[in-house]
Amino acid sequence: MTIATREHDAQPAHSSAGADLDARRLDRDEHDEGSAARLAEAMGLLPHEYQTIRSALERIPTHEELAVFSGMWSEHCSYKSTRHLLATLPKEGRGVLAGPGSHAGVVDVGEGWAVAFKIESHNHPSAVEPYQGAATGVGGILRDVIAQGARPCALLDFLCFGNAQSPQTARIQRGVVAGIAGYGNAIGIPNIGGRTQHHPGYEGNPLVNALAAGLIRPHAQRTARAHGTGNVVLLVGAATGRDGILGAAFASEALGSQEQNRTRRSHIQVGDPFAGKLLMEAVLSFPAELGPVAVQDLGACGIACATFEMAALGGVGMDVDLSSVPLREADMTALEIFLSESQERFALVVQPEHVPAALEHFRSVGLTAAAIAVLTDSGRVRVRKEQSVCIDLPARLVAGGAPASRFAIAAALPPLPELPADHNTPHEPLLTTLQKLLAQCADAEPIYSQFDQTVGNRTVCGPGQASAAVLRLPDSMRGVALTLSGRGDLCAVDPYRGAQAALAEATRRLACVGAELLAITDGLNFASPRDPIEHRRIAEVIAGLGDGLRQLGVPVTGGNVSLYNESPRGPIPPTPMVGALGVVPDVRKVPRARLQAGHTLLVLGELSDEPGAAQYTRLRYGSDVGSPRCDLSAEQRVARLLCALIAADAVAGLSAVTQGGLVIALAKLCLRSDIGAALSLPASPRPHFQAFGEQPAQVLAWLDRQRVAALRQLADVHAVPYHVLGEVGGSDFQLVGHGALTMRELRTAWRGNAPDAARTSTQRSAGTHVS
Repeated sequence: MTIATREHDAQPAHSSAGADLDARRLDRDEHDEGSAARLAEAMGLLPHEYQTIRSALERIPTHEELAVFSGMWSEHCSYKSTRHLLATLPKEGRGVLAGPGSHAGVVDVGEGWAVAFKIESHNHPSAVEPYQGAATGVGGILRDVIAQGARPCALLDFLCFGNAQSPQTARIQRGVVAGIAGYGNAIGIPNIGGRTQHHPGYEGNPLVNALAAGLIRPHAQRTARAHGTGNVVLLVGAATGRDGILGAAFASEALGSQEQNRTRRSHIQVGDPFAGKLLMEAVLSFPAELGPVAVQDLGACGIACATFEMAALGGVGMDVDLSSVPLREADMTALEIFLSESQERFALVVQPEHVPAALEHFRSVGLTAAAIAVLTDSGRVRVRKEQSVCIDLPARLVAGGAPASRFAIAAALPPLPELPADHNTPHEPLLTTLQKLLAQCADAEPIYSQFDQTVGNRTVCGPGQASAAVLRLPDSMRGVALTLSGRGDLCAVDPYRGAQAALAEATRRLACVGAELLAITDGLNFASPRDPIEHRRIAEVIAGLGDGLRQLGVPVTGGNVSLYNESPRGPIPPTPMVGALGVVPDVRKVPRARLQAGHTLLVLGELSDEPGAAQYTRLRYGSDVGSPRCDLSAEQRVARLLCALIAADAVAGLSAVTQGGLVIALAKLCLRSDIGAALSLPASPRPHFQAFGEQPAQVLAWLDRQRVAALRQLADVHAVPYHVLGEVGGSDFQLVGHGALTMRELRTAWRGNAPDAARTSTQRSAGTHVS
């Protein structure tokens, strides 16, 4: 399979080891240099990568060994095109106990607890088999948290789909949402938040990123570093089958047409949440007196990845016997067993004397368990099946030895698409624009209502209840806040500023529940690094994240990079997703995003009408134009003010202004609260940009009228501007000077039925504004 690239990109994408592992075998009687090099190319290894392998081994690699390199040196496993960029991101920070390279990042949150959290993508599998692709994405990220030693306590998801009216998008979205619900609900982990976005750039290549968080005592962390010659590797969980073989290589390719994708279903893993639940409990309850020395979940490349990575981390070798692996299908070849990505499996290293008790621990709850390898001091992983050695490779060459990619990068990006000259001229009534934008910010309740949000009894704020999700720590009123943010549409026009806009939104959302941003995990979704322009966009996004994190004083503790997100329709917008973590001092003080009659509404932050890239400009001009507006210094000032307001019980509620801008945020707030408001904005030469322009560092606040003076005093102390918008109450959404809409009209638009461009929305004369 070759990549769907632009004309100047003549190189093929990383192709898998073939649709059939044995389709292009290197037969023993054809074991020559030319045959091996041709097979390596067919498996997706680049010429310089094959030469690296050949030189390091000082011999011709076998067919099985090339297949292992194909998977382990894929972008999905090796990060060979981005690791030099990721190395520039700040990784050290207050409370960070584990960072990149761990199963999951771990941050100390006080009172003897830490949170392990990480984001992972399952984009390509979700495009081919939406249900299983999304379900196994959830299962995989949960295993990362479990492997770190943490008990999962929360899931969040970030979903990007194509045109909402497209039948293909509708089919994929239904399957993805059902898969997330089917796995998360069954395993008993609450889904407490996320984002769903639609954009034409994701047509045919959806993004399905899942974030998992878990609670752990800092001293109870586990590692994948295998050590101790003679120690034994156990494979526990589900039996191994043929599902998911070559999944890592498939994730490192561009997607084809729907018809082509149907042929890739053998690469999709199949999840079993009930087995996942049994395995989770068995791994977390594994007796401390039995070890384990090391733990590794089995995801991409299956046993191959687990054995090579554990050995490489510990500087040891392993002798692996595939004949000992419990199978659920007969006649599996050595490669099929070694590279299978069957789900719900872990590898554990234990001391020899603990093997019988360890096996019984897992078998007693209905899981398969077997000793499959022994640690050696050779530094090599030797794999045999029925006494025949088929793989004998240095662990650190396979896991971590992939040479950096050598793809060209553009010296600069094309000039930013500027706003047309008529952008200062209002093109239609403001309330008509409001209805159209509401349709594009459609109500997510039909999605998140399918997820269990409260199982586990720690959820303080779930989806739609606040600007960030909040969980309570055990036996405490202290809490943690989690949120996801990201805007591929903004990164499409300016990757650097678009990435910083995601950090800004995360900061703002956490502050609305009284939490200071402590650390992030990043899900970075890009197109082909072989395209010099796309390569530059990748570099600009990561540079924007790095500079923004340094300005905020916040580290990244890990994450995921997904490349080759392309379909025959073209590349996706560069889409960094920021998963953010903060600490809430007292969950009882967290304000809810619900209005009450009689409250005064204010906007905190600059009330600007500066033009820039926003959902409004895409609606008006049919494409992403302008430059995103971002001010991280202003975000920090607003965040400090919000935390002070919450600590002083000075506000009734707070809500971040994000996608769609100020008036969209106001309308959605009224819709969720099922109440109207009488509002006014100051006169502006650019009223639509004031209303929908997505200005930086804006937050809505509401409170009793007699407490406004105290809010103003705190705002002045923190150098944050503010503006009184109006009063909450009634059954209409009124904007002085622009008319009014009934709540029914707003709700109709929010459910996806915006007015025609040629039709004027129902409006009545403006009501009287009461300040």
